[in-house]
Amino acid sequence: MPKTELDRVKVKTLDSQFEYILKELFEYSPREAKAIVEAANEVYQLKHYDPSYHESKDKIVNTVISKKAKHGPVLEDLPKVQVTLTKSITKEDKTLFRIENKSALRRVKILRMTEESLDQGGLLTQEDLADILQVSTRTIRRDIKKLKAQGFNVQTRGTYQDIGPGVSHKTKIIKLYLEYNTYSEIQRKTRHSPGAIKRYINDFGRVLLAIKNKLSIKETAHIVGISERLVKEYTELYFKYNSSEYKERLADIVNIAEEKASVKTEAKKGVKK
Repeated sequence: MPKTELDRVKVKTLDSQFEYILKELFEYSPREAKAIVEAANEVYQLKHYDPSYHESKDKIVNTVISKKAKHGPVLEDLPKVQVTLTKSITKEDKTLFRIENKSALRRVKILRMTEESLDQGGLLTQEDLADILQVSTRTIRRDIKKLKAQGFNVQTRGTYQDIGPGVSHKTKIIKLYLEYNTYSEIQRKTRHSPGAIKRYINDFGRVLLAIKNKLSIKETAHIVGISERLVKEYTELYFKYNSSEYKERLADIVNIAEEKASVKTEAKKGVKK
């Protein structure tokens, strides 16, 4: 009997993740694995525990299919991981909502959450997104279609398995800026708020400083506060655009990053005094 969309969401739980580990790593039978999970729930009184609530009010925790999972087996038998996603409306989201509309805001959330999930080793499905954003899967499919038309890769389980990982929306925005698009032009093309665009460019500038100081990808990711995957994308973008045509733009980005870094350093010295 085919599963409904709700069924497909329900099987991606901590219980099913625990059952999978018991069956795959400890070779328990499905019946034994289920019994152990039920006993654990009873002993630790987890019946009313909802992992979708996070200690930080702007985050949620979801159990999703691992990006290492293959196509084919039923959902219950696939490896799963827990991911922390930014669901709530941030200051940048509010600005975007005022400038654009509810649909544009939802599409930005789709890009943000699918990439957050991928960075943590998981892949969201269209059903996951519909459940989190409380819309129909038809609406999610329509949103993804429009995002693709704008040139964005939406890293859902289906697209990732079919074509592999693509560059993030942040990298595409940096690319537009390097090609001398203005903030307003980038905003119009990507439906992102000016605040978000500036933040991505600032992070890119900090990555360029890290490259200049010969830091590793891991060190850069830690210092800038972004994923290693994004550091790699930014690094590749820098080497691609490191030419006379874009020299002025790159220099401006580096100068701004250096100015901000020096201000922070002076501020710290002031505090020590």
